[in-house]
Amino acid sequence: MTTPESVRQAAERLHAARPNATIILFGSQARGDARPDSDVDFMVVQPEVVSRREEMTALGRLLRPLRLPADVLVASRKTFEKWAAVPGTIYHTAATEGRVLYGGS
Repeated sequence: MTTPESVRQAAERLHAARPNATIILFGSQARGDARPDSDVDFMVVQPEVVSRREEMTALGRLLRPLRLPADVLVASRKTFEKWAAVPGTIYHTAATEGRVLYGGS
């Protein structure tokens, strides 16, 4: 079951692991229409990313102990800024519907 407390704990873990990143909550949790069984969607925007796959795997592992159904997407700041204005992309969804939980400068 997904609770506001479990979402907060997940965001804190992501921020602790990547303090220079912007942590964005998006999807149903950010829109306020989540159900108790809804998953949690995070976009982690980092200054630079060498391997998105490795980063997503590493950050996903950090959340496993919480037993939270979560998708952690990773983007470099350059990629996020390039695609955030393009409707239909996940970056646009995160930028327009998301809530910045950490970072954002």
